[in-house]
Amino acid sequence: MFIIIIQFISFNAYSSEEFNFNVTEIEILKNGNLIKGLKRGVVSSNNGIYIEADTFEYDKLSNILNANGNVKFIDKIKDHEIYSDSVTYNININKIITKNNSKAIYKKDIVIEGDIFEYDKLSSILNAIGNVKIIDRINDYKIYSENVIYNRNTEEIETKGNTNFQIESKYKINSKNVNFNRKKNILNSINKTTIKDKNFNLFILDELSYQISDEILKGKNIIVITNHNTPDSDKYFFSSGIIDLKKDSIIAKNPEITLHKKIFNNDENDPRLFGVSATSVGNLTIIEKGIFTSCKKRDDCPPWSIKAERITHDKEKKIIKYENAFLKFYDKPIVYFPSFRHPDPTVERQSGFLTPSFYDTKNLGAGISIPYFFAFMSIAAAIISIKSFADTSFEMSEDSIVTPQFLAILEYLGRR
Repeated sequence: MFIIIIQFISFNAYSSEEFNFNVTEIEILKNGNLIKGLKRGVVSSNNGIYIEADTFEYDKLSNILNANGNVKFIDKIKDHEIYSDSVTYNININKIITKNNSKAIYKKDIVIEGDIFEYDKLSSILNAIGNVKIIDRINDYKIYSENVIYNRNTEEIETKGNTNFQIESKYKINSKNVNFNRKKNILNSINKTTIKDKNFNLFILDELSYQISDEILKGKNIIVITNHNTPDSDKYFFSSGIIDLKKDSIIAKNPEITLHKKIFNNDENDPRLFGVSATSVGNLTIIEKGIFTSCKKRDDCPPWSIKAERITHDKEKKIIKYENAFLKFYDKPIVYFPSFRHPDPTVERQSGFLTPSFYDTKNLGAGISIPYFFAFMSIAAAIISIKSFADTSFEMSEDSIVTPQFLAILEYLGRR
């Protein structure tokens, strides 16, 4: 055994053409085939590898270098750094394995943390295992998973098992077995995925394709729950669709919309809307071949419903319009409306027909009541409009009798 011990000075030992040792203490064993570097130092190679650690052990026969204790591994050619408690570098197959507190930094923009790394230098593929965390400092997103494969050449990240994404502090995505293309900035998964945004909206999808830059979400069997975990929560279902989260627009098939019970101030109601397709752009939402009812859910058909070729909701004007509509009772068409409209549920007071009700008496038999509500604020506006139109002035005393017909005329003129 040949031992050389040098303390507190720099010493360069050439183990082969591959490595240079610059350590404060070195041991050369097994006829020069085993080299140990002690008390921290640096090992470098001619191909741009720089390794700093507390201790080194290099086996010339197997061509394997082990570094332990606060290891810093730098590849100057491929511009990345690896930090870990322990690093094993197999020169023959160009493979690096790290253990405990592992971290990789690529061009200062992306950071990968995990328990164990397996890195193939030839293919530039890093497999991170155990408590994996990926941080993109430029695009502001984070990825959490138990197993991640990062291909530096194709800029693809593939996760195995449960995966969490946090994007720009706006969206939290939970999925499984996710493929993320960093070049195209597209996130894909064929597994069930949930997305929460900062406005307490919840998205549930069977399949996911998400364009991060444009904030466009595509999927199948999409469930959207607004105001999640609140009494004002509404639920939307689409068999498939494209949702532009940035522009707040939707193109979807087979919409099924369930509104919260208190939207019409009646806990007994179950307001819901079905259709063949749905399109929403800005303040305008259109349901093709839609059916609406607010009747309580039951096994058979609802007592009443409105079926229309097109249902349009104008959020700015707060109006819901029906085209070619039938008012149906127990699934039987009763009244046809070429076109009619009513205020949306956000309007507290506006003249118009109220929800119909049914009655059955011994004297009169079965019947229907369709009440009409007059909003007095609208009447006041109508009076002002009439005064302006006629260029006259008049007063209504407290005991004036106003017939419904007169009120309807005032309402109509006020709108005109």
